[in-house]
Order: sequence, then structure tokens, then C-alpha cells
Amino acid sequence: MASPSSSSRGKEKVARITRNASPSGWISDRDTRAKFLYWSHIKNVVPHKYLDLQLFKNEGFLFQEWIAYQGHNDFVHMKGHYYPDLVKVFYTNLRVVNGVIHSRVKGVNITIDDNVWSDIIGLNAEGRYRVDKQYLHDGLNKEEKMIAYVLTWLLLLGRLNEDRMSTKDVFLLNAIKTRIPTNRVVVLKHHMIAVGDYYAHKLPYGVFISKVLEIQGVDVSEEERRIVCKRSEEIGIPSLSSIGLKKTLNGWFFIDEQTVGNPPTLDQDHTEDSDDEDSMESS
Repeated sequence: MASPSSSSRGKEKVARITRNASPSGWISDRDTRAKFLYWSHIKNVVPHKYLDLQLFKNEGFLFQEWIAYQGHNDFVHMKGHYYPDLVKVFYTNLRVVNGVIHSRVKGVNITIDDNVWSDIIGLNAEGRYRVDKQYLHDGLNKEEKMIAYVLTWLLLLGRLNEDRMSTKDVFLLNAIKTRIPTNRVVVLKHHMIAVGDYYAHKLPYGVFISKVLEIQGVDVSEEERRIVCKRSEEIGIPSLSSIGLKKTLNGWFFIDEQTVGNPPTLDQDHTEDSDDEDSMESS
């Protein structure tokens, strides 16, 4: 006859497996669980992409040096796996307390503070982050368009309008190109908080968040959905062709590009999204 303690452990195990069968089972608050169930069929984790900076250096590009200077090497190189159901729970429970991201996943309290950003992707919360609302691009050259592509599909992925640059995009492009010390932690954190809004349909940073969950003790051993980054998700030579670049004897150029292009200029009258970009600085 089994002892009371062993019987109790057996019940706990059954309860844990049953609860784990549905991600909503890990959300205790009724209203939050209802929100999760309502949005779960609409919100999806954005497929993770990565790139090899050395590849673009070999192809004669310069933008990878700007990215490296800003300290994004580990982030853009990051590969691995992610758990889409747990990432959705993370965003559903996301809260911000004193500027620090908090959540709760499978009974584990999750915290993403400055140390987490530094330990996992090597980003330090240093530099400024103040959007210059008067900065606007007239026409981007090859290197600038590649930075815009990286912003859209790697650094600030998951937005509704992927084919348009916001004021923040143009500011970050200029900061990366001109090597302005920028608080990259605030940039990514602010984006993560923004897409946690009810109306965001695309959830970014699945691999990064999954790494955080595993490091902070979330049990992923029984997760049914585990997605591993594929080689097809790498931003490489095929990606260059898909965005209109063509290799010539003189290097890579956009097919419809007649001139190299002009650097972004100042124009207050045509700046987009001037009302929804807040200025932020690290303390």
C-alpha cells in the first residue's frame, strides 16, 4: 500500500501534467486568463531570425560595423529554440514595476532587469535614448536600407507596418550609423512592453524570452511546442535578393537604384508618428 506521502506526490504530478496541457492553466487571474484565451488564436510569436555579420563583411558591406559598434553582436547572432505557448503566457502576464519587466510563467516569477540583458545578450543599459522628431530620411542608400531591414526583422520585429519606418526607426538608424552611444536595453525593453499591449498581434524575442525562462527556473521538459531556429531564418544572401539587392561587378546595389542615395536630412513637416514616440533616458 502506498504511503500518504507517495500518494500525495502522485496527485501533485498528475495535477501538474493536467495543468501543463493548456497554457491558460498557468494564468490564475480570471480576467487575465480570459484575455489570454481571447487573443491566443490571434497573437503569434514572430519567427526568430538571425544573421552572420562576417558574411556581410565578406560581401563588402559596412552596416555590420555600425551594428557591432552598438554592441548588438550577440543579439543578431543569437540562435536557439523557443516555446511559443510560454512566450504568449509571458506577454499576457507582463507588468512593469519601477522600469523593470516582470511576469509569471508556470508558477515562476520572471524578472528581466539590466543584469539579464547584459548576461544573455551582452547589452548594457548605458547611453541615451531620446527620439529626435525632426529627423527624416529622403532616400536611404544601400547600407542604410540594410540597417532598416535589420531593425524591422531583428531588433524591433513584430510591428504592424513592416514596410514603413517610424520616427524611432529613423532615429535609431542615425544613431547606429553615426555611432551615437544609445541605450539599447531601453530600446528593446520599450518595444517589448509596447507589443505586450492588447492590440499587438505579433510577439517578438521568442528565443531571448525562452532563454530567460529556462535560466530563471521554468520547467520546459513537458512542453509540446518547441520551435528550433532553421537555417532558412538566417538573413543571408537569399535575403538580399528578396529585398531588391543585386550583385554586380562593383558590389551589391538595389535593382531600381540610380544613385547611391543621400543621407537622411532634417524635415519637420514630414516626420511620421510624431505623437506616439516618448523620450526616455537612463538614469
